[in-house]
Amino acid sequence: MAFMPVCTSYSRRGMMSRHYREFLPAVLEIQDTPPSPAGRFILWGVMVLLTLSVCWAAVGQIDIVAITRGKVVVTLLSRPVSSAVTADIAQVFVQDGQHVEKGSVLIQLNDSQLTTRQQENLLRQQINRLNIRRLGLLLMRVREAPLSLDRLADAEGEDHLEKQVSARQEAEAEALRREIQRYRNNQQTLHAQMEGYLAQQDMAEKQLLIYRKQFAALQSLFQRGSTSEDSLLEIRKRLLEADYSARAAGAKVREIQASMALSESEEASYRAGKIQEWEQERTELMTENAVLESQLTQLEAELKLYRLIAPVSGRVDSLVYRDAGAAVEATQELLKIVPEGEKLSAEVLVSNQDVGFLHTGQRVTVKVDTFDFTRYGWVDGTLTRLSADAVEDKERGLLYRAVIQLNKTDIVVDGKKRRLEPGMSVSAEIKTGKRTLLSYLLSPVLEAVDGVGKQR
Repeated sequence: MAFMPVCTSYSRRGMMSRHYREFLPAVLEIQDTPPSPAGRFILWGVMVLLTLSVCWAAVGQIDIVAITRGKVVVTLLSRPVSSAVTADIAQVFVQDGQHVEKGSVLIQLNDSQLTTRQQENLLRQQINRLNIRRLGLLLMRVREAPLSLDRLADAEGEDHLEKQVSARQEAEAEALRREIQRYRNNQQTLHAQMEGYLAQQDMAEKQLLIYRKQFAALQSLFQRGSTSEDSLLEIRKRLLEADYSARAAGAKVREIQASMALSESEEASYRAGKIQEWEQERTELMTENAVLESQLTQLEAELKLYRLIAPVSGRVDSLVYRDAGAAVEATQELLKIVPEGEKLSAEVLVSNQDVGFLHTGQRVTVKVDTFDFTRYGWVDGTLTRLSADAVEDKERGLLYRAVIQLNKTDIVVDGKKRRLEPGMSVSAEIKTGKRTLLSYLLSPVLEAVDGVGKQR
């Protein structure tokens, strides 16, 4: 009970003292007014915040990243399609972005000269085949006895080319038939003549036998005086004439036999000559056909070079020419095929200052320039490959190629998934490590201190 009056008295004195100070001069008022505790609270608060900030800066860590630039590519890279020959474009069958199957014809180059040569060789080969068949039939017939000749067109057909070859075959067959027939007619004539002379010889020999018997009988009668000498001489004369006729007929028979043998030999020689001639011609044609077949195989291989084929299934990209007529050089790249179903990667160029801190397996944040990362986010990835040697860039100097495997191939844009396309430019942040915020803030100071007292 006694405490309340004391407090009230103290409060009153403080109030009176405050009111009293208000009427004092300003200097005296400041001197007599005690300091406010709020200042001490603010000072202690700032000191605590500063201490906490220093502790957090010493303990807290931030990511160290190497920022690189590059583009989206497929994992196995696009398959370039190049021309292997120098020629003009005859026809373009595809457009950029078009899906093609493996083996599809993409571009046809002008191969008219090769096609003409191919058609000429095919025609020559066809003619040679018909002539080989013609010679085969002629050889088969010339070896036959008796001779029989069939038309080539009966087996081969009746087109224009075959009719020409058939007409030649018939002409040669007719010439062969006439020549063989001439030999046969001569042999038949000689045979008929020989038959006549053989008959004469046989008759003369029979007469000779009779005359010899008559001469022997008359000679016996003449010796006994039973007949005259004239009768004996007459029989002697007939005997000599029959002997002469028999000898002459025999000589003619032998002469005709020799002529027949000569005719048969000439016929055989003629046949052998034709066989050799046609065999040689057929061998030459077969050899020429073998050469033509080799040339056709080579032409077919060359013609394939004029047809640009899709090496894999995928989409057409970077088509250089869209119309016919353009001239292309050998090894010139005309388009690319982006394989379908392949995982996407990002290929970036790393500077020399950063390459020493990179290794495979590091996490990467990939920001696609097409889609604002502040609205649509980014794509996470992993560093999978780093080149062993640098490539020279005119603007940035020596750079190393790095490949980042993307964890996903699409980004959600306004509620719809949009696929990342090869060729999209990206900015990749490769996480190379961590450092404290304090070391980051003090690094300029440390560099400045390290440079004090040094002169270049």
